[in-house]
Amino acid sequence: MPTLNDQIFLLGDYINKGPDSRKTLNYIRDLIKKGFKIYPLRGNHEDEILEAAANDLEYLKWFIRKSPDMFKKGALRKKHIKFMKSLPYYYELPDFYLVHGGFNFNSKKPLKDYKSMLCKRMSVGYQPGFEDNKIIIHGHQPLEIDDILNKILNREKIIGLDNGVNYVKTHKIYNYIKMGNLCALNLDTFKLHVQKNCEPGVLAKFSFKKIPG
Repeated sequence: MPTLNDQIFLLGDYINKGPDSRKTLNYIRDLIKKGFKIYPLRGNHEDEILEAAANDLEYLKWFIRKSPDMFKKGALRKKHIKFMKSLPYYYELPDFYLVHGGFNFNSKKPLKDYKSMLCKRMSVGYQPGFEDNKIIIHGHQPLEIDDILNKILNREKIIGLDNGVNYVKTHKIYNYIKMGNLCALNLDTFKLHVQKNCEPGVLAKFSFKKIPG
């Protein structure tokens, strides 16, 4: 549990990743209301559900099937719409950029390329000179836990923290044995905190470990 002195930055995609999308949004909102310094980013899932609710009935039906708890009589709750619309695309810190997807290094204005910040897969190398050479921390692209740890230990300029917390069984692309964790990086100490998925039916026992950076 965070303290009121902690700053916690969340990298997006709070919905469609498990059975309790609504509770997840409510939990984040409640922490903020209680005075915790929680800074959530917009993920592509939040952006897409807002777009579907406004313009795409067929896509909206998919979201209703995927996360029925998010809807009341077939419509998104107004408090959730307001919250998701308020989410920024990136955060800039003295030594870091935090983003859900990534940045388009080929753009003259990468901090205005919102689509890339939501959906880009950060598989390309870092380009020196991009915004003062800050480290980029991102989600969106699932990475094996060993890959995440190596990027942190090597202080790479692009570090992904998405370990596919919802990938807990055989997957057609990813090695689920090395997935299924929620990762948090302490930006002061560079220690990686790893929480196994502990939803009912996934793990019967709570597991937590700290990996030194």
